[in-house]
Amino acid sequence: SHNGDVSDTESTFFANIFGISNALMRKFAHFILFGALGYSCTSFIKGLNPLTFPKHTHVFYPVIIATIYGALDEVHQLTIAGRSGSAQDVLIDALAGIAGVLAYISYFCFYRIWKAKRAAIKAVIDEQQENAKIEL
Repeated sequence: SHNGDVSDTESTFFANIFGISNALMRKFAHFILFGALGYSCTSFIKGLNPLTFPKHTHVFYPVIIATIYGALDEVHQLTIAGRSGSAQDVLIDALAGIAGVLAYISYFCFYRIWKAKRAAIKAVIDEQQENAKIEL
């Protein structure tokens, strides 16, 4: 809800830190924030059962939420002095939501593989310890 001058000052500050243009910094900020929204929504919608693979609704709804929220954010910016709404930003928000969902699914898959390997290693160690007890 910052006016155009304050928003420009903030994005210019971070653009200078990263050594990129102000316009690119604004797009990057959209992508990071809405990617995090897509990731968080996927995690929330998926629920409390961490071992089931994400279903199509776990993917579809977070992208819709990120896109609608992005569109509402752009409409809101139209009401603020010195700011403007952009269909391009809504597209970036939707793509970022998709990226967040994909990041969650990637993490989920790697977590399952890691957990399965850990369980297999633990089973081998437990079997070796049991065999060592029997030999005593």
